[in-house]
Amino acid sequence: MVSHFLFLSHRLCGPLHGLAGTVAFPEPGHSERAIDVTLTAGDVPVTLTGRVGGVAEDDRNTWTLEGDAGTIRLRDWAIAERRAPDGTFIPAPDALPNAEVRPIALRRQLDGVARMTRGEPHHLATLAEALAVQEVVEGILAL
Repeated sequence: MVSHFLFLSHRLCGPLHGLAGTVAFPEPGHSERAIDVTLTAGDVPVTLTGRVGGVAEDDRNTWTLEGDAGTIRLRDWAIAERRAPDGTFIPAPDALPNAEVRPIALRRQLDGVARMTRGEPHHLATLAEALAVQEVVEGILAL
């Protein structure tokens, strides 16, 4: 999951660099259970926090971008929201429900794979972008 948000940060803000932080491997020989890292995407500071467990939901995730024009976030993979003046996050009034958007997004991804295999322009990650993100993931795990 982290790789998706790293890619989004890379694609929207710039190359990822300046990695620092900690990773918790509480059980020898098992995967990480928590990460707390900082890095930079282009010139934008990035804070990445991840945990396994600790919430009632099977999967909960958010990617938030704060700037001079306001704050937006993407939560639970596909729900885009803007922070209102009162601090709450609200979706656009004309946003489709996630159940309707998901098949459209999946179709678009598959169309991108087909275009990529034919050597046509596509919106998916390039091999260079994927490698850059993978190198950051490996760097996180090595902290």
